[in-house]
Amino acid sequence: MTRSRFRLAGLLAVLLTLALGLAGCGKDSNNNSNSNAGDTGAKTAVNLAYVGPLTGEAANLGINIRNGAKTAIEEYNKKADRKYTVTLKEFDTEGAPDKATTVKDQYINDQSIIGIIGPAFSGETKAVIPSLQDAGLVMVSASATNKDLPNITPGSTVFHRAIADDTFQGKGIGDYIVDKLKGKTVVVVDDNSEYGKGLADDTVKAMEAKGGKAAKRVKLDPKAADFSAAVNEAKSASPDVVFYGGYYQEAGRLKKQLTDAGVNASFLSGDGSLDPGFITAAGTAASEGALLSCPCNLATETSSGKLGEFFKSYKAINGKEPGTYSPEAYDVANIYIKGLEAGNTTRAKMLNFVEKDLGTYDGISKTIEFEDNGNIKTPSLYVFEVKGGKITAKES
Repeated sequence: MTRSRFRLAGLLAVLLTLALGLAGCGKDSNNNSNSNAGDTGAKTAVNLAYVGPLTGEAANLGINIRNGAKTAIEEYNKKADRKYTVTLKEFDTEGAPDKATTVKDQYINDQSIIGIIGPAFSGETKAVIPSLQDAGLVMVSASATNKDLPNITPGSTVFHRAIADDTFQGKGIGDYIVDKLKGKTVVVVDDNSEYGKGLADDTVKAMEAKGGKAAKRVKLDPKAADFSAAVNEAKSASPDVVFYGGYYQEAGRLKKQLTDAGVNASFLSGDGSLDPGFITAAGTAASEGALLSCPCNLATETSSGKLGEFFKSYKAINGKEPGTYSPEAYDVANIYIKGLEAGNTTRAKMLNFVEKDLGTYDGISKTIEFEDNGNIKTPSLYVFEVKGGKITAKES
């Protein structure tokens, strides 16, 4: 070999070393989180998947979840004594059941994926549970709340969620309307989605159990250019409380149009509306005083303890503050990581760990323990209020 060839070979070796070093940290070509900081040697690679919206009208909630899980995984991958390197593969469903069914084969057929963080929304979860069960691929949702999800596939073992269902949230909201807001004329509006209608139905049942009632039930089309028909129907009842079951974009638009129409009733919505996007859609003035409930916890810059530490880590890793469901997603990812550290590196083993071996997990959002049907055993409900253009804690 000539001297020039020796030089060329040396240059190629340097370039190859640089390329391998760059590939070891950051994201792969499919935009999947894969941080290997802290490596002291080769680690066994393991894949988890985020399933939910990353684009579309409800993308903010999905991004909160993805980033919460990403925070846990990047923290883990920086540990020198860890046993594995975890990659989070991302599957964007836009939060739509029809899109979810077209995406599901991508992660179900990828045998390297041993656990799902998600799906995010109730409709898409309902659409894929049978396929997940057939594949023996365990899921833990940070946010899907429809009460009927455990019953989609009788005897399902793969379904789990780290949040209370709409029966619990609906009861809490109904009680709050009757006991705290003293609602006499209550208009209940929903977007007719699996989530929105279910939450509205359970809210009405809880009100009725307390001797209250809904003066009107109103439906709106979330894709409509404006909600004038729903607003006029609500206004005709002269309500003192308006409850909305649906997501933050439409909730914000509805609140603005109600305010513009002179409806000064107390406005209350559920966890699907607990997002800064609600304030953006409604405007600062119209959103002021709105009440937003959630069976989830929020991490803020004033949070203390583990929740406060998570806030700082999330912001450092993602460049933004955590949002709705971020703490729950962080806990879900760490449940899987705990399973991995115990040697559960196949779908069957991880499913068995989540179903039988996890026991009680002391998370940052709450203590997590699953019922036989996958529901959480110890739910909590929090109420937040919009003040000065920000979502603030009000009452638990």
